[in-house]
Amino acid sequence: MIKYFTIIYLIFVFASAGCSFKKDIKPDAGDTVVTKTEAKSDLSELEIILEGYNYEEVIEKFSHLQNEGFSVTRYKYFVIFSELEDNLTRSLIVSDIKNTINAMMNHYVDKIPENITPIIFFEDYKRYKKFALSNYDIPEHDLSPYGFYKISKNVIVIKYVSWKGSTAHEVTHRFLRSDFSEIPSWFDEGFASLHERASYKNGILKGEFSWRIAAIRRAFENKTYTGLRTLMEANDNEFYGTRTTFYYAQARYLLMYLQEKDLLRQYYELFRETYKMDETGITQLEKVLDKPLSEIDDEYLEYLKGFED
Repeated sequence: MIKYFTIIYLIFVFASAGCSFKKDIKPDAGDTVVTKTEAKSDLSELEIILEGYNYEEVIEKFSHLQNEGFSVTRYKYFVIFSELEDNLTRSLIVSDIKNTINAMMNHYVDKIPENITPIIFFEDYKRYKKFALSNYDIPEHDLSPYGFYKISKNVIVIKYVSWKGSTAHEVTHRFLRSDFSEIPSWFDEGFASLHERASYKNGILKGEFSWRIAAIRRAFENKTYTGLRTLMEANDNEFYGTRTTFYYAQARYLLMYLQEKDLLRQYYELFRETYKMDETGITQLEKVLDKPLSEIDDEYLEYLKGFED
């Protein structure tokens, strides 16, 4: 029991530490996933090289990592630099990266990334921290302990831990930004968080129950829960501010709510195509669910309260 509460406490602490006020940084703010390690294989056998993409430019830019013992794998829209052991790197590529690419391309996005994105896996936190702070102009208090997607630099950097869904989270960000460049932070982070803990079947990632519910339960207990309008109208300073752990959770479970109604894809496409009509996504949500936000709020609240401990 002590171990259980320690884990939950650490998730809250790390989630707060990983928040950023900058829309340019998409931090990984905490949840779990189980990754199974598959049989060992030469990483070069996994490579899938697409025509029209400049892999070598990216490899040259980060050539110093090869000298530090990082493996290099070209895989579709990414070059993976990893200081993890090869077996684990392989597992992350053939599960997290591959599955997220397939799910996003098969069911959501129309536009694919136009250039190659490096994904850099660190095993050691100190090296991760030094690399991130030295290269990407991120204030130390804004650095997530798990990873981030730096939009302006088009780079994903991950401090790997076995119980995290960091890889799927950040790869989801990359595809959303290619397809829906003006996506608001609440929707962007909610979508990425949905994929942190998800099962892959028939080409789609289906988000499952995760410990992010703890932030919502805490809001219930503290009587600080606020409705969907507050979430969807929040600017970046508000979203990535003191309530960011709650907002991440509320956004994630809203998309899981839509997913269970088989309406997430429809909502995504409508929001993307009519963003200029309502940048909050409220009008689009009302249209997809065919009811006013006040009724949606009531039903969503009951949905949240329906999860058992």
